[in-house]
Amino acid sequence: MKKSMIIIICLVTLALGGCKEEQQKPESEGVSGGEVMEVLSTHTTSDKKDISMTIHHTVKGQDIYLECIITPNFEFKESRETKKQGEGQVVVYLDNKKWGNFAKGAFILKDVPRGKHNLTVKLLHNDLTEYGIEQTIQVEI
Repeated sequence: MKKSMIIIICLVTLALGGCKEEQQKPESEGVSGGEVMEVLSTHTTSDKKDISMTIHHTVKGQDIYLECIITPNFEFKESRETKKQGEGQVVVYLDNKKWGNFAKGAFILKDVPRGKHNLTVKLLHNDLTEYGIEQTIQVEI
């Protein structure tokens, strides 16, 4: 009797599992043909921790989408008077002219003039002093 109940439960479970609607796969909004550049740079600090910065960028029209990944254990913060290791922001230069400071890991440079440009990203402490980590990439709008 127990065996027949187990068999019936298994058959019902299989039947219900087979009636499940096909799950829709999530659509990605990835940009095809986007250029992704990975940059690793290390800097040894006084407390012997290495920090690395990885930059991904994509150009859409006249906008540049940037993602800065700082590892390990980095937190983007607005500027402060006191320097704290592992906190800060990035400053972006376009053709050696300051575009702006960003206290977020991902941001957009909008309405960049058409043409070829050198884009430099520097990592700053939260007191706006430099970590000594920067990367320059070339982009074409």
